Amino acid sequence: MRYLIIIMIMAVGSLHAQDSLTIKQAVNRVLENNYGIQIAKSNTEIAANNNNPGAAGYIPTIDATANQDFTVNSARLEFINGDVNEANNAQNRAFDAGVRLDWTIFDGFKMFATDKKLDELQALSETKLRGEMEMKVYQTSVNFYTLLSLQFMEDVYTKAIELSQMRVDYLQKQYDAGAANKIQLIQARLDLTADSAAFIDNAQALEQVRTTFNGLLVLPVDQKTTVSGSLDEIVELVPWEELSKIFMEQNTTVMQAKSNIAIAELETKEAKSRFYPQLSLYTSYNFGNSVNEVGFLASRRSFGPSFGISAQWSILDQLTRVTELRNSKIAEDQASISYKEDSLQGLVDLRNYYNKLQFAKRKVNFEQQNIEQTESILSITKDALKAGSITPLEVREVQQSVVEARRRLIQAYMDQATTQLNISLLTGVFAGE
Repeated sequence: MRYLIIIMIMAVGSLHAQDSLTIKQAVNRVLENNYGIQIAKSNTEIAANNNNPGAAGYIPTIDATANQDFTVNSARLEFINGDVNEANNAQNRAFDAGVRLDWTIFDGFKMFATDKKLDELQALSETKLRGEMEMKVYQTSVNFYTLLSLQFMEDVYTKAIELSQMRVDYLQKQYDAGAANKIQLIQARLDLTADSAAFIDNAQALEQVRTTFNGLLVLPVDQKTTVSGSLDEIVELVPWEELSKIFMEQNTTVMQAKSNIAIAELETKEAKSRFYPQLSLYTSYNFGNSVNEVGFLASRRSFGPSFGISAQWSILDQLTRVTELRNSKIAEDQASISYKEDSLQGLVDLRNYYNKLQFAKRKVNFEQQNIEQTESILSITKDALKAGSITPLEVREVQQSVVEARRRLIQAYMDQATTQLNISLLTGVFAGE
């Protein structure tokens, strides 16, 4: 048993001796390497590429065509005056080429609405990128502090094992001297085993969190990553009025809902444009040349420009435009309702976390005061055990109280940290920004 305990403690020591990541280093790495963020960035680039004058309809189209025909015919032509034109396997060649420019100069103001819609779509993609980055920072921070708390608990269980081993050693000496019974010694060994099992459970949880943490940071999943920092790193909470204002201005879900409203309104304008006529200008330059071995014309050549204006107005299209306009107005209403719903639910969540943080701070203060007393008691207990002025059972009771007090303090710190992170996620303002 002693050999197993030494190995466990040495493993903890070597693990903590490695280079540890700070919260800032972890966040920087996830922003640079996380695959989800990279995909969101590429979607933003696609939206930026799509936002151009051509996609809006401002730029004309130019098409070039060319065609070369070869035919072989056997023909006999008899004219009224008795002449005969006859040829076998006569070859006819024809070449035509042209360039045409089409430019829509009026489409019911659709191009202006589309131009603004493309701007909104690009802004929406950027907001989604920001939301993805905020979520990854949130997930990284939660896993960071969870990993940190488990590392602290690892130290707590290690110290508990050391004290339990001290108690076993004391009772073993007492038993060998005939001053303690075997039941006391067996009970001490059982308590040592229980403390070791708690250490192993904590180590298992630590490995699970570490694997998730490595995945977020795009590190090898089996890397023994450790973190360093304080669980008490907390930003002072601003007043509720200011916090709710920040939420309405910077929450990515609310910002996306606003963009969806603007996009829906512009799509309604696009639908209205279909009720107007469409005017287009066109110009072209064509060249044609043909050579015939049989027929009326031996050869033909033509070339030159042409230009004009065309108008098109759809009078009746089976009510397609009317249906599209009605649906677009419904989509506007839906976007507006979604904005109200997202805003309300977000404010509800924010208020709950705001209230929770007040209690979390009070609990941390309480547990901090409590831990000072338990640490003092533990020091006295160790000295009393060495002096033989306290029973092993009393040592166990003090030990359990200390472990539980340390656990509650670490949990209080975690509740405070995760609550603050949830507030940061909702407001879009993380520590250090």
